[in-house]
Amino acid sequence: MTQVRPVVEREVINGRLAYYRQQATPGFWDEHWQHSLSVEYYAAAERGELGTFTDIFTRRLPHDGPILEGGCGLAQHVVALRARGYDAEGVEWAPATVETVRARYPDLPVRAGDVTALDVPDHYYAAYLSLGVIEHREEGPAPFLREAFRILRPGGVLLVSVPYFHALRRLKARLGMYRRRLTGYEFYQYAFTQTELAEMLQQAGFRVQEYLPYDGYKGIKDEIPLAKYLIPRLQRVPRLGWRFARWLAHAPLGHMLMIAAVKPEDEHGDHNL
Repeated sequence: MTQVRPVVEREVINGRLAYYRQQATPGFWDEHWQHSLSVEYYAAAERGELGTFTDIFTRRLPHDGPILEGGCGLAQHVVALRARGYDAEGVEWAPATVETVRARYPDLPVRAGDVTALDVPDHYYAAYLSLGVIEHREEGPAPFLREAFRILRPGGVLLVSVPYFHALRRLKARLGMYRRRLTGYEFYQYAFTQTELAEMLQQAGFRVQEYLPYDGYKGIKDEIPLAKYLIPRLQRVPRLGWRFARWLAHAPLGHMLMIAAVKPEDEHGDHNL
């Protein structure tokens, strides 16, 4: 397995915030997911719990057709959605991770594959989830979005999330605070602004419907180191902590940004990616 580098370097390139760590290869993901796995990992998923995504998933995902999570990792969302009665399946390009999932859930429809070239016909899926995947291609996410458009049926739903180049990060960029200091690090991912992600989806043919920032704790503490000490204290304040925690889950400075979009019924789009 590849040794995971804990330090992340960042710099702004062509209006995007680029992260450098090591390349997100299948071997990288196999090791990453093995570190994440624990005895309790699937307990909430088996009860159908979706955590941060409960509201948007239950509002947006259809019950009348197959749903794909592309880049499903350990497939906890596939497990949770199936527990809720959705026809969900997963594709993951890290082969050892797929074998780990299959060892625990032999009947779970999860397979190895490339989400830029899926082995299904056009218009096959009713919905497609892409959670923290498309940002890892240094040349940009166009192939992911083209393939998502191809495999979705007219009226199909796309829920896609990427690291968020939010207002605080943009301010720090203008102040010149993102400068790489270490050499030998490989491209890892981009963070995108809401405008850029929406434009890429529209160019691929989708109609954007909703924005949802999430993971506010990481989005704030990564930029303000003191916050990692202050935020837990605020969460423990009587009669305030639960309100603060609820706000933090989808704070405007969330580390991640999700966009809900649909493939138009008439299939017409710009397709300029």
